[in-house]
Order: sequence, then C-alpha cells, then structure tokens
Amino acid sequence: DELRKQPLETTENPYIEVEKEKNKEEDKKQQHFYSVGDKRRLTSAPGSTEGREKKKESCWFCLKSPNVEKHLVISVGGSMYLALAKGALRNDHVMIVPTNHIKCQQFLESSQQDDVEKFKRALRTLNRTSKKSTTVFFERSLSTSHMQIQALPVPRYSVNDIKDVFYTFADKYNLEVQEIPAGEDWKEMVPPGSDYFIAEFENQDKLVFLCSQKVRFPLQFGREVLASEELLNMPRRVSWKECKISKEQEEHDVKEFRKSFLEFDPFKVDDSDSDSD
Repeated sequence: DELRKQPLETTENPYIEVEKEKNKEEDKKQQHFYSVGDKRRLTSAPGSTEGREKKKESCWFCLKSPNVEKHLVISVGGSMYLALAKGALRNDHVMIVPTNHIKCQQFLESSQQDDVEKFKRALRTLNRTSKKSTTVFFERSLSTSHMQIQALPVPRYSVNDIKDVFYTFADKYNLEVQEIPAGEDWKEMVPPGSDYFIAEFENQDKLVFLCSQKVRFPLQFGREVLASEELLNMPRRVSWKECKISKEQEEHDVKEFRKSFLEFDPFKVDDSDSDSD
C-alpha cells in the first residue's frame, strides 16, 4: 500500500517497516509498471478495484477507517481534519488531512483546497499571536497515497532565514527547487502525476521540489530541515522513532492544543447558536 509506505513525515508513518514487509507479496500480484514518457510510474493492475478499496479501508488517515487514531484528531471541518502528528517533532506539530482518501493537493477540488486554506490561516494566526512564531507548512507526495500537510511554528526566525535553510539542505542533496511567490499557482509547474515536495511560509511564498529519478529525494526532508540546528535545534528528533510518546501523553497534547486552537478554529460550533434553536 503506497499510503502505508508513508515515511516519517506524516509525521512519518510509524508502521512503515511493518507495512513494507506485509505488502511485498501483495504488491507483486496487484501492481505493475508502465512507462509514461521517460518516467516510470506505478499503477494498480487491471481488475484490482476490490484490492484498492480494501487498502482504503485500512488507511491510517481516512477518518472512517478503523485504523485511524481518532484520539489524535483536534478539529474536523468540511472535507479536512486537523490532527496531532504521530511522532511529532514537538507537541504543537500538527497536520491537515483529508477526511477521505486523496493522495495529495494536486487532486483536491477547489472547495477542498478552500478548507485547507481555512486551517492554514487559523494556524498562522494562532502561532503568530500566541507563540510569536512563524508557521511552516510542508507536504510530500512521494511514497504516500493520503495527503498530509505538516504544520510547525518556528520561533524567532524570518521567512528569509527559514528559506535559506531549505536552500542549504537542497544543495546538500543536489535537489532542484523553484520559488513560487505568494498568489501564484504552484500546481501549474508540477506535471500531472509527478511527485513533489512543497514548503509554504508565513507570507505564503512557496518552495517546490520536483522528485526526479536522477536524484533520490530524502523522505524525511521536511523534518530534517526544521529539526536542524539552524532552526528548531533538535537534530536527534528527525526520526519519528525518537519522538514516540504514550497514548496518554498524545491525548493530553491534543487536549491542550485544542484549547489553544479553539479561539481560531474556523470550523468550531457556536454553542450559543445551537442553544437558540
């Protein structure tokens, strides 16, 4: 299952190693490669609709899936929900996730993208006013089949400072990056079906990395950049394995974040309205 191959940036699927082994034989039977131009892409084999539906049912992120950890959910609104990241870098590391099975932002309808932007605006306001921090969002479409947009507040640093660190790590891994100014449609520069990594900043400027076959894209790139000594200074926490906490602690962190987020939640229910009905 591509979704359950989701690495550590979900924050990275903690079940990835188990799932890789579990699905080896299934992948051999149900998937085949085909060529598109000079690229190799993976698609489900003919007649595997039932298999794909079963995989959706077992998805770690579909809200109706029995596997979703609902105690991590902070808020649900429209087509999206906000959740504490599993194996979070910090206790305010959250992610915006579709309630239904959608691979990445490229496949969102306009109304779904609107719901994403509502959560983004709310998180920016929360982090700017309550934590005196700038918010960084990042998403990776590579090796995942369910969209997760990570969000982290970064204190003290300007947008340009944070961009510089992303560029430094791009040079480290020989990655090509394109900067997209706020207001421009970054999706137009990503060929349909291509994998990408995108980072978005407080001023809504974006850095887009296209994942090519020529250079192996580091799956923990977003975590590595933000956890670096230059920013959050927690390099030992790049791997989710170093960030595991108990379910009780997760429930506590969700409760605390929900309280701080309530004032800014664009999807909160107005109790006064419901009482007057």
